[in-house]
Amino acid sequence: MMTTMPLRYAPPLVLVLALAALALLSGAPIAEAVEPYVIGPEDVLDVQVWDNRDLNHVVFVRPDGMVSLPLLGEVPAGGRTVKQLQDDLTQLYSKTVKVPSVTVIIKEIKSRPVFFIGGFGRPGVLQLTRDLTLIQAVSIIGGVVPGADAEKGYLLRGDKRTPIDFTKMVQKGDLTQNLKLEPGDSVVAPIADMVFVEGEVKRPGAQKYTNDLTILKAITLAGGFTPLAASGRVDLLRTEGEKKVRIRLDLDKLMRAPEENPDMKLRADDIIFVPQRLF
Repeated sequence: MMTTMPLRYAPPLVLVLALAALALLSGAPIAEAVEPYVIGPEDVLDVQVWDNRDLNHVVFVRPDGMVSLPLLGEVPAGGRTVKQLQDDLTQLYSKTVKVPSVTVIIKEIKSRPVFFIGGFGRPGVLQLTRDLTLIQAVSIIGGVVPGADAEKGYLLRGDKRTPIDFTKMVQKGDLTQNLKLEPGDSVVAPIADMVFVEGEVKRPGAQKYTNDLTILKAITLAGGFTPLAASGRVDLLRTEGEKKVRIRLDLDKLMRAPEENPDMKLRADDIIFVPQRLF
């Protein structure tokens, strides 16, 4: 009788579902040769010597690639595969242990980090336990959040900076940016500048700032005025140097005669407050 495993869905964040779909389309072939894992710095190893429990040891691979083991002292582990290290340890322990049988288990992989910084669902470190493309990895860490400046992302590899437009990659299927990740990469989605619409609008809160954003556009994006809004006495709070200034705006007049009262362009961090009308 066949059983089905339940599907686990990614968080309902912007771009997550599209990233997941593209990840499937851009995945590696089903059948491919798997290279033996090479032990690296910060990996955690469980070394077991059969029938010699006192020699069993969980060790941390130091930045110089060395580990410290009972009877052996300092032993190089970095740059070796599991089998190579088992063979090395078997030979070394054979000098003091009769017919040793050594097993090396990778308890934790920590030597293949990719760093996700900024506007991701779960920013932090993702270990490359297998080959991953950028789309696959971003899908795993929760996608790009609405507050990120998705068009201005980038990947840092050593001294090289590669621009990444996450929106273009997903919405237009531009897989030329879908790079294969390497240990040590840093993927950045900058946090976008914001404006804030508060008070008597239908969807108050933060909005992503763009160069063409105006006060009427921001009100529209916030769902428009509520029936209780005093649209004739809206306040715009803005930082000018080290000071906070308050600008009173009559949006009724602006909407009635836009040719005489041009819409006002916003700046990053502006706060629009729509008060309740007086009865």
